[in-house]
Amino acid sequence: MNTFQPNRYEHGRTMLLAGLRQYHGYSEAVTNIPAQWQHFVQQLPLPAQVHSTTYGVMCGHDAHGFEYMAGVEVNSFDGLSAETGRVRVEPVRYAVFIHSGAIAGIRETWQKIHDWLLHSSYESAHKPDFERYDERFDSQTGMGDVEIWVGVVHRTD
Repeated sequence: MNTFQPNRYEHGRTMLLAGLRQYHGYSEAVTNIPAQWQHFVQQLPLPAQVHSTTYGVMCGHDAHGFEYMAGVEVNSFDGLSAETGRVRVEPVRYAVFIHSGAIAGIRETWQKIHDWLLHSSYESAHKPDFERYDERFDSQTGMGDVEIWVGVVHRTD
């Protein structure tokens, strides 16, 4: 039996997220995503930014890599530059996991989540999954707690 389980389930809410959106090959992501975050935080605050919580959003994937957005919640996309990425997150049921400790280990937590999903009674809702970085995470040290929200629906097979 798989002992790795979500910390809780939540029904998400509609959110408008804006930020720096980039495509990453799977093998390069471990070095390219930190550089993406460094570049993104220099752009803050964004117009219409709601609070200081930041989000790492999985915006799609293919056989070679995935699109990732480092972003913040905004109350409107108005006033954003043309280069700013945008994602509308629709309400869905989420399995919420906590990654604790060094951010360098988050890839292993994502792997455990994917393994859990394969063997659980859920499947992907095919909505953007995201990492939520709030006051429990220290961006200066790269340490703390990060919530990982994975959209799920009950498996139909």
